[in-house]
Amino acid sequence: MSLGAAIQTRSQEIIKERGGREKGNCIRCGLCAMMCTKVMNIGALTMVEDGIAAGRDICQVCGACASICPVNFLNVPELTDKTPRPLPNEFNEGLNTRKPVNIFYPQAVPRVPVISEDSCVQLNTGACGTCKTICGVGAIDYAHSVKEKEIEIGSVIFSPGIEVFNARERGEFGYGLYDNVVTSIEFERLLSASGPTSGAVTRPGDGKHPKKIAWIQCVGSRDHSCNRDYCSSVCCMYATKEAYIAREHDSTIEPTIFYIDMRSFGKNFDDYITRAKDNNVRFVRAMISRIFEDPQTGDLELRYTDEAGERISEVFEMVVLSVGIQVPETTKKLGQTLDIDLDEYGFAVTDGFSPLAASRPGIFVSGAFNGPKDIPETVSEASGAAQAASASLSAARGTLLTPEVLPQEVVPESGEELRIGVFVCHCGSNIASVVDVNEVSEYAKTLPGVVYTDHPLYTCSQDSQESLKEIIQEHKLNRIVVAACSPSTHEPLFMSTLRQAGINKYFFDMANIRDQCSWVHPTEPEKATEKSRRLMRMAVANAAQAEPLDELEFDVESSLLIVGGGVAGMTAAVEASKQGFGVYLVEQQDQLGGQLNFLKRSWDGQDFAPFLASLKEQVLNNDRIKVFTNSMVIEQYGFVGSFESEVMTPTGGTRKIRHGATMVATGATESRPDLYGLNDLPNVVSQTDLETIIVNDPDRAASWSSLTMLQCAGSRCGDYLDYCSRICCNQAIKNSLRLKEINPEIRIDVLYRDMRCYGLGELEYRQARLQGINFIRFDPEDASPKITSDEHSIAIGVLDPSIGCNIHLQPDMLVLSTGIVPRDAEELASMLRVPRNSNGFFIEAHTKLRPVDLPSEGLFMAGTAHGPKSVTETIAQAQAAVARTATILAKDKLKLSGVYSTVIPENCAVCLTCVRACPYGIPVINEEHTAYINPALCQGCGICVAECPAKTITLGRFEDRNINAKIESYGQETHANAQGGT
Repeated sequence: MSLGAAIQTRSQEIIKERGGREKGNCIRCGLCAMMCTKVMNIGALTMVEDGIAAGRDICQVCGACASICPVNFLNVPELTDKTPRPLPNEFNEGLNTRKPVNIFYPQAVPRVPVISEDSCVQLNTGACGTCKTICGVGAIDYAHSVKEKEIEIGSVIFSPGIEVFNARERGEFGYGLYDNVVTSIEFERLLSASGPTSGAVTRPGDGKHPKKIAWIQCVGSRDHSCNRDYCSSVCCMYATKEAYIAREHDSTIEPTIFYIDMRSFGKNFDDYITRAKDNNVRFVRAMISRIFEDPQTGDLELRYTDEAGERISEVFEMVVLSVGIQVPETTKKLGQTLDIDLDEYGFAVTDGFSPLAASRPGIFVSGAFNGPKDIPETVSEASGAAQAASASLSAARGTLLTPEVLPQEVVPESGEELRIGVFVCHCGSNIASVVDVNEVSEYAKTLPGVVYTDHPLYTCSQDSQESLKEIIQEHKLNRIVVAACSPSTHEPLFMSTLRQAGINKYFFDMANIRDQCSWVHPTEPEKATEKSRRLMRMAVANAAQAEPLDELEFDVESSLLIVGGGVAGMTAAVEASKQGFGVYLVEQQDQLGGQLNFLKRSWDGQDFAPFLASLKEQVLNNDRIKVFTNSMVIEQYGFVGSFESEVMTPTGGTRKIRHGATMVATGATESRPDLYGLNDLPNVVSQTDLETIIVNDPDRAASWSSLTMLQCAGSRCGDYLDYCSRICCNQAIKNSLRLKEINPEIRIDVLYRDMRCYGLGELEYRQARLQGINFIRFDPEDASPKITSDEHSIAIGVLDPSIGCNIHLQPDMLVLSTGIVPRDAEELASMLRVPRNSNGFFIEAHTKLRPVDLPSEGLFMAGTAHGPKSVTETIAQAQAAVARTATILAKDKLKLSGVYSTVIPENCAVCLTCVRACPYGIPVINEEHTAYINPALCQGCGICVAECPAKTITLGRFEDRNINAKIESYGQETHANAQGGT
């Protein structure tokens, strides 16, 4: 042991002897002087008769003396004339400090400490070296240096990420001058359980809990003055989320969001805005001109002009700047090194029809570097880029893999002692902000069979999984219970970890104390905690009754069934064929192409017709792709990796096909509500109609002197479509600019609620304003446009809030932006047993983690069947869905779940109840005249088990003993018993 380590050990011994490290007078232990002189080689501290003498000019402000002082007596600023330079914690946005040896963040991968080269005394002076002598495994090597390694690759995925705008560039908001003005990322860290305040919302200036908090949108977005003309896409929603969660943390907080346009364009985003309003989040349409601080209180005065034109001054206790995203300079340099094209802002330049391919062949891009976007789109693009990058490498798939070698599974002995481990997850603030996690963990210790408990911050993190395997071995655990979030998303992860530790994966149970406790009882922490105890106790009781289950292995059918032949389905078919898979493409219409047959030009000005023709040719001339038009899937049997589907062909006959995965790409169509004469009057058209006229009859378009566009026509309203269709604003801008090219003198008025030209679409929106296109905002509740129309004329009256007056328009044409509706897929969804939302769009398995997966294993989706999106976004999502199917189709074999129904033939009365009850049609009567359930086909729903009058059908993990144990446990009292049990 080094001297530094010995000093540290002695300091801890003194602290233990004194019962803590409370601040007190110097005890003259001499540890600080020894550390300064002998270890750090500085000599700024010496022992004198009266205590400690400090050489103020010698001190190097390293803080080593203060770190080992057992009575917390030393204060570094009092020892030196130099200014201490604490190391800011970058992960917490500098809101607290860190040590030179530091783990970057709780879920870091790998989760190992890192030494900061700039601040390490050993690396800079050769002194200290304490950490190396303390490290028991010899992991620290001060001589370690960067090494270059050359590898041969077939393609590159460039996903370097982004950074946030430097708010100091908007000096009028006082960031960096006023302590209580923070960025949205800093506020995010304040909300986090792993943040500097452990989730408590406090002001950085004085630590007080603020009541009135303001969010200012578009700081470093949509701003020509700082060369950030684009929209960052994510700010409106993350500000709303932060305001909502802030009120969950502290119900006295009064959030106000100042915004220009509320760009909640994503799937279900408008619903979230409504929830926020219902939760007393205030939205004010205004741009703050300036912030002034009260130097005595630290409060902040905001000045703005409201919608009525009144100048307002309002005081808040804290201000959050919703900063935009940007490409780091280092990324721009790396992009230049890779010789790929970047736009003027540093984002990757890609083709709208190949959205994940960089300008240099073999290099693919994804995420916000490919243009501003949120997490689900980023995750989807990552999968798509992986698919695109691996397409040319498919022949070599698996050649560099090392098969996983699992330990021998421990076979439980009869009468073996139960040794249950319980892990209660904080889940950041998702659970711990409501449920008393420590109390639930302590209560678990009193339950029968429980020999170990813990309460990790994030139980699902990689380091927690590694720790779980070690704990299983160390404590000889043979059952595991996790009280955390949703089993549907996380149970497979924990079961896999159990198997890696040598335990049968079915010796596991999970209590969902997030969805069922903290989320549904956010204002009742005592009840949420009590409910968590009950759920966890029931899971322990069930785990105690668990039996090992076996899984059947089977061969995978390496073909893909795609339902829908639009741009998503055809793109997926072509990409899947490049991966070496066979494809069955089923289209209900008589031709391929879907809605793309009716569109003319993309947002970036490219013609759709040549692209569509080329895509059709690739599909029809590919030997791996079998196309069925005028056909439909009428039945599907089987399971992931081995499906059998029945397709009805134009002749009325059927054909059975076998495939390993299914992709739904049924698409959407333009909505055509009966509004203002649409579908009847020649001077009232939709945006798609207008696009057709511009391309096919440009002379007619050139003859118009004025034209009015009405956004959200039949969208975002209860009468027709109650959602945002995402693409309409950009489509209106595209068509407006095209009309200006044909006839520069035409007057175009766009009536809108919020111009949702997200991402780089903001650039065209700005261009449209510069070209004189007039944008008039209206409020559908208080000032909806008054429109009358007939075959001869159109009259529009609307309040223009920019001038505060009613205006009257008589355009030659009225163009309605009507949105999109999903194609009717009710029968398909019912057959596949997958859910759709109230608007008819298919629901993904998990918004962020599995954005292109359907909830049923082996089923995926892409395109507008999932939700409104552009052609470019549809292509990227189709590639992502192919990547997800490849995780199944590229395997030779898969294992079936061990949870399936089994008939005890001796007790079967052949009553046919199970045959009638099964929604999947699996039970049959075999040659032995008993019911038989094929374990490979069984879906594990348990209906037959419940219906069987003779109780002769069992279901693994859900047998009577399991259910009874849970029920009995639920009814038990919750007071702890010191002997174990309740």
